[in-house]
Parts: sequence; C-alpha cells; structure tokens
Amino acid sequence: MRTVTAALAVEYAGLSVNGHVRDHNEDRLGWAALDSETAFVMPAEEYTLAQAVASSEMGLVFAVADGLGGYGGGEVAAGLAVEACLDHTQKNGAGGRFTGTLRSAFNRANQAIFDAAIGGHGGRKMQSTLSALVITPGEAHLAHVGDSRVYRRHHGELEVLTNDHSQVMELLRLHIITPEQAIDHPARYALTRSVGGDITVRVDVRTEHLDSGDTFLLCSDGLWSNVTASEIVEALTRPPAEACAHLVKLALDRGGDDNATAMAVRVREAGQRPDAPQGWRRLFS
Repeated sequence: MRTVTAALAVEYAGLSVNGHVRDHNEDRLGWAALDSETAFVMPAEEYTLAQAVASSEMGLVFAVADGLGGYGGGEVAAGLAVEACLDHTQKNGAGGRFTGTLRSAFNRANQAIFDAAIGGHGGRKMQSTLSALVITPGEAHLAHVGDSRVYRRHHGELEVLTNDHSQVMELLRLHIITPEQAIDHPARYALTRSVGGDITVRVDVRTEHLDSGDTFLLCSDGLWSNVTASEIVEALTRPPAEACAHLVKLALDRGGDDNATAMAVRVREAGQRPDAPQGWRRLFS
C-alpha cells in the first residue's frame, strides 16, 4: 500500500525538434519548482532530451509555447511567453490560489510579447500559444491559450484537458464541418486566441484532482497532429524521457513538417492537498 505524504514527487522530461521542413524552432518549453528561484527554459538551439526528478512541498510549473510563424519573431514570442509564465508563477504561487495566479501569469506573458513587439524586439505582430500546468500536492492546475495541448493519462484512460482555440475547432463545435473535413480544412492553423496578439488575452483555466500515477503530456500542434490518441496513451506508460523521444520520432517519421515539442510529467507521489481554511479563517487567509 502506498503511503500518502504531504510532499509531491514527479519525474519529467522534455524534447523539442525543428522537424524536416522548418529551418528553425519556434517552440519553447520550460519548468520550475515553486520553492526555487531558478527555472529551466530550453534554448532555441538545443534539441537534446532534458529530464529530471523532483520533490516539492509547494509544487512545480511546466509550460509549452509555439510561436506563430506567419508573423515573424515566433521564437522570440514563445520564449517570452514561457519565461514570463514561469517567473510570475514562481513569485506568486505561495498563496495557493493558482487559477488566479495562472491568469495573471498569462497576462504578464501577453504584455511581455506585446511590449517587445512595439519595441521592435522580434516581429511587429509576433504571437504565441501557451499552455501551462502547475502540479501541487493533490491538485493539478491548468491554463491555456491557442492550439498546443495538455493530455492526461488517468487510471489508464486518456483525457484532453485543453480546448483548441482555432477556427476549425469552432466550426467543429458548431457542427458546421465533420472531423474528417477538419483534417485538411484551410482554417486548421488559424487561431482565434493567442498570447501577444492583443492588449488583453482570454485564458482557459481549470483545476483537477491529482492521483499518484497520473501522467501528463504538454505538446505543440506539430506533435499532436501527427500521432493518434492510442499512441499517446501507450507512450505515457513509458518513462517520461522515453515517452517524449518516442512521440517526437513518430511525428518526424510522418513528415515532420512542423516543429514538434513534447513534455511528459509522471506523478510518482501526488501528495496531499492542504485542508482549506474554514469560516472566518478562510475569509482572512
């Protein structure tokens, strides 16, 4: 029988590649512990597999961003998005209200890209997707804008925890087109939301119960569009580094026409969520 502890223990890995068509990588990934002042963001020129094991009583934050190639400066936008998200979440995650913290982090990322574009640092209209996962004892908190995705393998079943903010997904939700038509639809790459595209950004947030054994995948569309759900759920039974390498290889073997990024996070020990303050203590906490 597994003993439940207050501390969280996770194993994670990330990998990002150009693909066979793109001459540079506009995806970024990164992670940070909430009880640390340092963060890891994979540099643009680095494509080696990065992996780690960590324990934390506060939690960890993971982020993946995919810069929009059509506007120029996509790699700058994605890097700013990940850096701002990790930095803000680290500095403001101690209060425990992670949905609010993540909204603020995404707004900080949005402002960083917007300001950089106005200042001439990167493309004038540069934008990015951004998906973030904060794992704390007993809970998983997500925030999302764009068409990168967060999956979870939970008790053997695969869940998609994010909704694509794309024109083709809106058409699907309205039953205007079929899933078969969506595969090659001309609007499949057109986003309805992005980070840095406007002065404000709408962010999807949610919180889920966390169990030991849960495994998450954060990935860009260059990965998920080239693999199947059954391949993802099978890959997430493997150690995180092996899962990332396997899924990226599948994407490359099937054309690799876009940057492909995968970050896998396996929860060894979910820990235990602290009891919420009650009554007057809750009002003034």
